[in-house]
Parts: sequence; structure tokens; C-alpha cells
Amino acid sequence: MKKFLFFVVAIVAVVLVALAVLGSCGSSNSPKGVAKQSMECLKNKDFKGYTDLMYFSKKDLETPEKVQSEKESYQELLQKAFAQRTEDKGDIKDYNVVEQLVEDSAAVVKMAVVSTTDKKDTIDIKLRKDDHGDWKIDTKK
Repeated sequence: MKKFLFFVVAIVAVVLVALAVLGSCGSSNSPKGVAKQSMECLKNKDFKGYTDLMYFSKKDLETPEKVQSEKESYQELLQKAFAQRTEDKGDIKDYNVVEQLVEDSAAVVKMAVVSTTDKKDTIDIKLRKDDHGDWKIDTKK
């Protein structure tokens, strides 16, 4: 009986872990999920992580080396822009999704952002689907 009970508890634990993993992976490929990931990257000053969430056209950049070079350029720009933002408003303390607008393969997620200085902003994060159907931050204005 003890072995059976242990077996049932182990199966339940495995199922719960699998659901948690699948749930987090599934939700991150939504406009809201990517927008939240991008804000978490900025909050943690993970500019490489942020650029990994960005859309880069293979047609425009042709080779993986050019894509990597473009990502590195964006990382430097983000670091400088974020340093200026931090100087003006403070670091990101909290954020949440206000609204999500999705139309075909494009989306805009409105985020409310609170800085460590308690300044509040609302920003729009524009997203688009890449060739694999994954949501990415749109680098085109």
C-alpha cells in the first residue's frame, strides 16, 4: 500500500511539473508573454536577452553573421538608451499589461511601467510573427 501511495504521489508531481513547464512555454509565445519577457530583460538590464526577442529579417540581413552584428549594435544602443532612461526616471520597479491588440501577424501590447522613483509610464511594445510563427519585438517603426 505504501508503495502504491508513493507511486501515485510521484505521478501527480511529474504531471504538475510538466503542466508548469508547458504552461510557461506556451504563454511566452504570445504577444503578452513576449512583452513581459522583454520588460523583465530591461528590468534586469539583460540587453542580450532583449535582442534575442527582437525580429530581424533574414531577407535584409542575409547571413547569421549579419544578424549577430545587428543584435550587438542594438545591445549597445539599448544599453546607452536605458542608462539615460535610468538617469531620468530610475530603474524599472514593476510593470503590467494594460491592453493587447492583435491583428493577424502583428500586435501591440500596452504596458504600464513603474520606475524606482515611482514615475509611471505607459509604453507600446510592437510585435510581429517571424517565419516560424513566433512573436518577436518589431524593430521597424
